[in-house]
Amino acid sequence: MNNIPIEDLMQHADRLYQFALSRVKDHHVAEDLVQDCLSAGWQGIDRFNASSSLSTWLGGIMKFKIIDHFRRSERSPSDQCQDACDERDTLDTLFDAHGSWRVDPNYGLKMLTDAPDQAASQNELFDWISRCLKKLPERLHVLFTLREVDGLDVASAAAAAGVTTGSAGVLLTRSRQKLRACLQSHGITPQP
Repeated sequence: MNNIPIEDLMQHADRLYQFALSRVKDHHVAEDLVQDCLSAGWQGIDRFNASSSLSTWLGGIMKFKIIDHFRRSERSPSDQCQDACDERDTLDTLFDAHGSWRVDPNYGLKMLTDAPDQAASQNELFDWISRCLKKLPERLHVLFTLREVDGLDVASAAAAAGVTTGSAGVLLTRSRQKLRACLQSHGITPQP
């Protein structure tokens, strides 16, 4: 049995909150997820074998709490309509009347597909990416974050986001396009 005091778990609450908030975009939900995560960590502390750090172990619990949250969340028809309307409006701004791109379709792609630790080390760039991610419609935000940031396979990310695996590729492409357009509109340019 591990004799880890509850205070050691609580030291990770702020980091867990920031992690959850970056995924769910609602501070009340993020707070609830932190409580659920710490509670699960405390209840399962006997399964912590110290093969990883306590921080890493709690991060894994939080990741699954977030996925469970999205699986439980049922979207209302009005939310789905709003996402569809937002996507249609954004797609209209990406193309001109002749179907040609208004923005360079490859703009920022390298920056978004490079090693995540390189992008994260550039605080200003990371802040802009975070801001642009928050502007994505909920479904796209969830899918993109679970797939591209958390590294889930497409099927798992799609299930958690409430979309079919077949449509996930299209939605991920839309997410990348929206992020690229957002970054470009703020003058953020990819590093060579």
